[in-house]
Amino acid sequence: INYKACNKQRSKGMCKDRINQLESIGFNWVSEHASKQHTWDEMFEELKVFKAKYGHVDVSTRDADNPKLGQWVINQRQGYRSYKAGTNKQKRKGMCEERIAKLQSID
Repeated sequence: INYKACNKQRSKGMCKDRINQLESIGFNWVSEHASKQHTWDEMFEELKVFKAKYGHVDVSTRDADNPKLGQWVINQRQGYRSYKAGTNKQKRKGMCEERIAKLQSID
């Protein structure tokens, strides 16, 4: 890589050589956090659809149509309890005030 050439383009963003090098080793441009947030939003939308269809959010993990949604709801409830108890971040399962507000808006 020509450092001076890349350095001149710094104000424009990353130079093509660096982008190519990162991509050649399989660099993932989407962060894990962003990917998880996207998945959380998708599951949240599925929960809203479930609520509209059945009138409640007590999704079973045995639901033939969507067992993943049932497990996701369990995880949200566990994350909520851990968040409110001040438990470590690992047990919170990504729970935060924004997500709590979104989930509470469904009821």
